[in-house]
Amino acid sequence: ANEAFAVQVAVAAAKAGASHVVLCDTNGGSMPWVCEAGTAAVVRALSAEGLDKKCRVGTHAHNDTSLAVANSLAGVRGGARMVQGCVNGYGERTGNADLLVV
Repeated sequence: ANEAFAVQVAVAAAKAGASHVVLCDTNGGSMPWVCEAGTAAVVRALSAEGLDKKCRVGTHAHNDTSLAVANSLAGVRGGARMVQGCVNGYGERTGNADLLVV
């Protein structure tokens, strides 16, 4: 939940040659507007560094608070171009974003 640090790590990964950086809500406790803002911040930072064509941003959300689909869509609104999830939302603990819904 440290947006500035997440941006720094994402930019460093992209500079090191990563083709994708994936922002994760691994405890399933984030709100959609937080996911959207954080994703947008990373997308802006990659663009400012001229890395947005070489490194795509993705999102990976867990469903502990039943917000995995909403957080995934919020990530897309923020500029994510890849959504990680599972068919029917099956996954660790309470599951991941249900790709059939996304």
